[in-house]
Amino acid sequence: MFTRKIFLIVFATLFIAAVTHAQKNIIVGTRDTVYANTLHENRQIWVHAPENNAPDGIYAQRHCPVIYVLDGDDHFKAVVAMVERLSQGGPNTMLPPVIVVGILNTDRNRDLTPTHVTAAAMMDSESVARSGGGDKFISFLEKELIPHIDSLYPTAPYRVLIGHSLGGLMTIYTLLNHTRLFNAYIAIDPSVMWDDQKLVKQAQSTLGKNNFAGRSLYLAVANNIDDGMAPAKDTTILGFIKLHTRSIMELEHALEANPKNGLRYSWKYYPEYNHGTIPLVAEYDGLRAIFSFYNYNLPFQELLQPNYKGDTAIMQHYEMVSSIMGYKVSPEEELVNVIGYNLIQSKQFDRAWYFLKMNIDNYPKSFNAYDSMGDLYEAKGDHKNAKAYYLKSLAIRETPDTRRKLERLNKAE
Repeated sequence: MFTRKIFLIVFATLFIAAVTHAQKNIIVGTRDTVYANTLHENRQIWVHAPENNAPDGIYAQRHCPVIYVLDGDDHFKAVVAMVERLSQGGPNTMLPPVIVVGILNTDRNRDLTPTHVTAAAMMDSESVARSGGGDKFISFLEKELIPHIDSLYPTAPYRVLIGHSLGGLMTIYTLLNHTRLFNAYIAIDPSVMWDDQKLVKQAQSTLGKNNFAGRSLYLAVANNIDDGMAPAKDTTILGFIKLHTRSIMELEHALEANPKNGLRYSWKYYPEYNHGTIPLVAEYDGLRAIFSFYNYNLPFQELLQPNYKGDTAIMQHYEMVSSIMGYKVSPEEELVNVIGYNLIQSKQFDRAWYFLKMNIDNYPKSFNAYDSMGDLYEAKGDHKNAKAYYLKSLAIRETPDTRRKLERLNKAE
């Protein structure tokens, strides 16, 4: 079944959404509440699931990676806008369709600090007294929130954690102490000076000992220096740098010093952005970095030429993607479907069969995959096989279009 792709609109305000059936409301996500037994309180979350991945859609529902966003009330909408744009489908897709979960705060200074302190800069005495609840918060994520999301949505076994400031502190803490809970981490100007740089010191002692194979980290560093001096790894000038930035740079040095621990790591310094303005650009760069392996850069025009010899390259690419993500990732059904129909139109039937069969193999529960193969056989004049595939499609889902095609072929006999 060949349909035109419906492109989602990206609003200038970074609110991106799907229009409801009533065409009245613009929806970014769904509000949900989870009772956290670990924390003895209700926790609000916002969830965005790709609209074009509905179980009643044209294409088979895919299992999606999940991005968990700390300080969700501040960062959820921006991340949703980015992932919708970057995963819009077609040859320029930069990351797979993803589910985004924004975790709203109840007591930020409690949940996003891994250790208890008796004093902290820019934090009042009451907040300091409640600090150090990070491990309970992570327990809530692991034992309650993640299972809750997995029970409601078609999730894949690939999770990303994004955090800024204290959220970045908890992102680094989770990487070092609960490494396998997430597959990838984006830490934006993390407050690793917390508790006399305890986390930096842990990183310096453990990054060379522990195994981080299959894990990725993107570290973003803001310009928080009064005199505009760029940060450097040279310890002789670290005294000129604020404690916040100096702590991050010491962490960065420890990460760079241990390249053999299996961690896919990259970082970037943002001289034009400070602690408050860096999240938006760093979230975008972080997503691009974490999923840098995903884009296929399909040579679409070349592929449609009769002398093209690289049909197997798309499967080889997704085998590589699968090896990095740790589970089978198949080529997008929609993209392969479009390739197949273009080849049918140019009467390259054998090559069209290869791609449409690829969809049947990868998405055996897709009514569309069998319908498309039926269209191929009908175009070839093979009505027997066309009807067989239309019947297989209808056995999965009754659709008027496929039924009409089958009845037309029956009447033609």
